[in-house]
Amino acid sequence: MRNYKSLVLERRGEKDGFDQRFGREIPDGSIMFIEGGAGAGKSILCQRLCYSFLKNGYTCSYVSTQFTVKSFLRQTASVGYDMKRYLMKGKLLFISTEVTLAETLPKETFFKGLITCKKLFEPDITFIDSLSTLLKDSLNKDNLVELTSFLNRLRGCGKIVILTANPEEWDGEIHRTFQTMADIHFVIKRESKPGLGIVHNIYIEKFNGARYKYEPVTTFSVRPGYGLTLETSSVAF
Repeated sequence: MRNYKSLVLERRGEKDGFDQRFGREIPDGSIMFIEGGAGAGKSILCQRLCYSFLKNGYTCSYVSTQFTVKSFLRQTASVGYDMKRYLMKGKLLFISTEVTLAETLPKETFFKGLITCKKLFEPDITFIDSLSTLLKDSLNKDNLVELTSFLNRLRGCGKIVILTANPEEWDGEIHRTFQTMADIHFVIKRESKPGLGIVHNIYIEKFNGARYKYEPVTTFSVRPGYGLTLETSSVAF
């Protein structure tokens, strides 16, 4: 029987509502692909998902091409997703390519470094934010099959792998490959909405293995001290 991992995030006796929008659970053995342009909200969504997984007792690893450990902890604390204690307890493994790899290895080696880093994929859930930034100088059509085969093996072992990508950072054929192979596919866009101005919209393009209802479109904003906030009104009064 297939197992699932809860997305519920409850703080001070209240749920933030995103679990109901996103099907409440993620099936084990899933590849989630989150795409969007620069500033769309890929990282804040990953932080929300990671925080809920940690609070629900799972272990996570997180590769960031944007944050150092210090800036990641500062950022997550500022939106109410404080992960310092999970990092200190060994429940969260955080790797910054800005520090860990960029100063010691050429970017052309990042592909091999990723698929040979066994410790990265030992936790229940692995986040790579962003895959397109990490591998834009080392992933090509020749080694793409090696990467997808590696991810399929992780899927077969019941691991959940969450990948983000900016479609403008790499080849269109590579991007379409991840869209196709993903079990769960989210697209995030910054758009103008009447009454609200510029908002972030999450479109669920695919959700294989969902046990509960999910919404095809979710509009959100980011609130300091609280994180992702659902926007339900489309007209200002």
